[in-house]
Amino acid sequence: MNIKPKDLVLEIGSGDNPKLRSDVLCDMIPEDDTQRGGAIVLDRPFIAADGQYLPFADKSFDYIICCHVLEHAEDPALFLSELMRVGRGGYIETPTEIGEKLYDWPYHRWFVNLDSSGKLILKPKTKEGEFGQLFSYLFSKDPAYARFHAQNHKLFLVQYEWSEKINYEIVDSDSVLLDLNSWENVEKLVGKQTKSGVAATVKQLIPAEIRKRMKSTLVKGRQKKTLQDIKDIIVCPICKGQVQWHDESISCQKCDSEYPIKDGIPFMLGK
Repeated sequence: MNIKPKDLVLEIGSGDNPKLRSDVLCDMIPEDDTQRGGAIVLDRPFIAADGQYLPFADKSFDYIICCHVLEHAEDPALFLSELMRVGRGGYIETPTEIGEKLYDWPYHRWFVNLDSSGKLILKPKTKEGEFGQLFSYLFSKDPAYARFHAQNHKLFLVQYEWSEKINYEIVDSDSVLLDLNSWENVEKLVGKQTKSGVAATVKQLIPAEIRKRMKSTLVKGRQKKTLQDIKDIIVCPICKGQVQWHDESISCQKCDSEYPIKDGIPFMLGK
């Protein structure tokens, strides 16, 4: 990720394992861990919000990290437009269509691919996969398979970095985006094992809980933003108007919407 030392970084869908460099965290459902791998992490300024209706002023962040969220979106065009409105650049990561078909997460709505020109291609996911929980089981129980997954991460992950504009297209569900009958296409798709693939393999050897504790220690060791520091960039998620902060709520001065503050967390969910 091309993040500069002084960049203000937002992470959308931060969940149980936010990136070390993120300054502000955002997740839609902090009280429900069903769709994440553990308990929500609240060690930095945190706003409960929908990525389709972000409660931040235009271009208020230098960089936005968005890992494994786009495929959940009801309206990906609206979601991506909000990323471009709020940020100057960022990083998007999703499962590939191959990964989605193998692991078949039931709460994902979209297949995502990256074409040869570097464009994100999204198409609706209209039916369940054929393999059930088979590959999820292998990933969690079989170290050899987990290493294969890490070494061949290009098969399973879309990794897309953008600046100013996100290049994307939404196609219909009948579109065929992967021709795996061609040896040449498969060779291009798999490619050579990259440094990031090697790093992912090494990372896989460290238990997840130990990685989280290491990250938590590093976060505590650097100067962090507080909720007070970012109050001036918070806006109404619906109308983008200015807001007024109260002890237990935030109110919009333009459309009169009101958002609760629960246990110190602003819940600024839009429509």
